[in-house]
Amino acid sequence: MVTLYDKGNQKEYQVEAGMTLAEIERLCCKPQRWRTAAALYNNDFVGLQTPVRESGTVEWFSMASLEGNQCIARTVIFLLSRAVSDLYPRGIVCVKHALRKALYCELQIGHTVTAADVDAIKTRMREITAQDEPITQVVVSAETARTMCLNRQMKREAELLEHVEMDYVMAYQCGQAFDYFMGPLLPSMGYVTCFNLRSYAPGVILEYPHVGDPDTLPPYKEIPKMARLFLEAEEWGRIVRCEYVSDLNRYIEDGTIKAIVDMAEALQEKKLGHLADYIVEQRPKIKVVLIAGPSSAGKTTFCKRLVTQLRVVGLRPVSVSLDDYFYNREDTPKNPDGSYDFESLRAINIPLFNKQIDDLQQGRPVRLARFDFVTGQRFFDDEETCLEPDQPIVVEGLHALNDSLTYMLPRYEKVKISLGVLTQIRINDHNRISTSDTRILRRIVRDHQFRNRGPQATMEIWSDVRRGEEANIYPYQEDADSIFNTALPYEISVLKTYAEPLLQMIGQDSEHYAEAQRLLKFLRPFRPLDAALVPENSWLREFIGR
Repeated sequence: MVTLYDKGNQKEYQVEAGMTLAEIERLCCKPQRWRTAAALYNNDFVGLQTPVRESGTVEWFSMASLEGNQCIARTVIFLLSRAVSDLYPRGIVCVKHALRKALYCELQIGHTVTAADVDAIKTRMREITAQDEPITQVVVSAETARTMCLNRQMKREAELLEHVEMDYVMAYQCGQAFDYFMGPLLPSMGYVTCFNLRSYAPGVILEYPHVGDPDTLPPYKEIPKMARLFLEAEEWGRIVRCEYVSDLNRYIEDGTIKAIVDMAEALQEKKLGHLADYIVEQRPKIKVVLIAGPSSAGKTTFCKRLVTQLRVVGLRPVSVSLDDYFYNREDTPKNPDGSYDFESLRAINIPLFNKQIDDLQQGRPVRLARFDFVTGQRFFDDEETCLEPDQPIVVEGLHALNDSLTYMLPRYEKVKISLGVLTQIRINDHNRISTSDTRILRRIVRDHQFRNRGPQATMEIWSDVRRGEEANIYPYQEDADSIFNTALPYEISVLKTYAEPLLQMIGQDSEHYAEAQRLLKFLRPFRPLDAALVPENSWLREFIGR
């Protein structure tokens, strides 16, 4: 017998060694509104298929939780892959990227995917969920897993296993379908209660529920500008033949990675030049350039490099940061729990910001606002700033795309630029690299390098940061005149050297241990890359330093 302490229910269970978490949950826990998706067993995030062999603690995650939603996402990918393999021998599913809360996938089934194909695949997926086919965990040697992948035409998965330094692999099987993922799956296909598959030439859109309601599909919303940006990133990956982590590792190993680094940096510089040309073409009607992006998108470096490009074409922009227009600390709005709400537009002194922008445009001298984050107080420059006819204003900040901020300016006087971090490579065909994973690695490294903040402190505020982005950036993204991708295909290999020792500092007693372990697992397939190869003006220098 082993003893499990249920942290959520504050109960202790005596169970037989070898029972799975699914069996224990059914036996010991009261039914809840939402089914349990996974568990934290001894602070390790695992699937319910996991057998319990030693005493410890357990914490359950429902299907409605963020962690449960991630399990749903991985499981619907496996469900799609299983249905395709059932209907089309040697068929392959390639998960390309997320389109907000859905996944864009391309199918290799021997011919162009038709509406009839999509209907047939969807029908088969529904049959599999209706039959509640079990998803079993399979622990095999890395070599066996590689052989099984090759036998199933999973070339990229097999190549990746060559770079994973581990003796055994946790994989999943449903029927004849075999695969591995960067996190646990649901116990059976019957847990997936709703999904949708729709044509989206040349591929399909795979829809699944949002966090909070696992039984309902949210309305599908087109985001064409972001879709084009993803396609552009993937096309670049094809051009330089660096679409997967295994490709990147090969370039690092054979010593040709410098060419990839140089091309990536040159491409971004070229795009910056085109963006500067576009802004010049809109003059004189354009008065303000507004730049927003999620945390660790590289806004500081982007602004500096864009200003340089604008100077090259004859403009002399004045830079303004929204962070300098925070209310004094005592006047900052608060959250219901009493903490300061720095993410809200209400934290910005909008009248002061608009007055200073209007004064500048009217040719009046202005002592620009500054904010001292140590004291939480605003002050003003000693010297006055005057705007001349060839000086546009470049504004950077979380709320820059929100017209409620710049209400005094008509839309035709603004150029809106949204920054994204859309990684150009994928781990393999079924495991993409999310923008949030790249960004949190950037932030963990930067906070340690420049802000005297450890990884624990960074991870503690990350959920609040993400909520702020969902409310204040993404709803306005499609109104941007340009969406600029600051991701570099080689950057995670550089960040790995900095991030791994920081993540390893988070002990097993920390509430962030499971997330730290997930990120370490995510980093495992990447070969490290020497930071000396990173150019001095690269975006990456904002995070790793000089």
